[in-house]
Amino acid sequence: MDKMQIHENPLFREELIRDYLLKRLDAETVEAFESHYLSCEECFEELRASQMLMAGLGQSKVEARRVEDILVLQFAGPAQLTRQSFELQELQRAFQQPDTKVLIDLGRVTKIDSAGLGQLMACYSHAVKNQGMLKLLNPTAEVRSLLRLTKIDSVLETYDDERQALGSFDRP
Repeated sequence: MDKMQIHENPLFREELIRDYLLKRLDAETVEAFESHYLSCEECFEELRASQMLMAGLGQSKVEARRVEDILVLQFAGPAQLTRQSFELQELQRAFQQPDTKVLIDLGRVTKIDSAGLGQLMACYSHAVKNQGMLKLLNPTAEVRSLLRLTKIDSVLETYDDERQALGSFDRP
């Protein structure tokens, strides 16, 4: 990735941002891109504006459905629960409802960081404050490993089968 071309060729910069947001770049280019954009305020602002535009034009990243009195939240596609990710922001918004029984399907979460783990715990606290329950479904191997490492799995019940998870809400 040529840093001069980024600033001298607006079309190249826009295509690079598009390909980054659509996850079409190889790992080496992603690393160079992120390094540059984190240190260049002009490029960083353009990236954030493009992210916001895509989010506004796109469909919701978090789908909500009800199974009896349980709110099931599921990501519409591959998701990252990382600082500044739109999926994390949408999870925050989706969880502001006063639901008392919530199941979050993590089957499409490919990456999670401390901000994502913190948001899961904030969702849990919100549910408990409303005399409710929050449970997790289908965490990927990476997410399951982080839940175990941080001992969050000792607080949040985790299931691999949706029917079993839904049935667990009826048990005391």
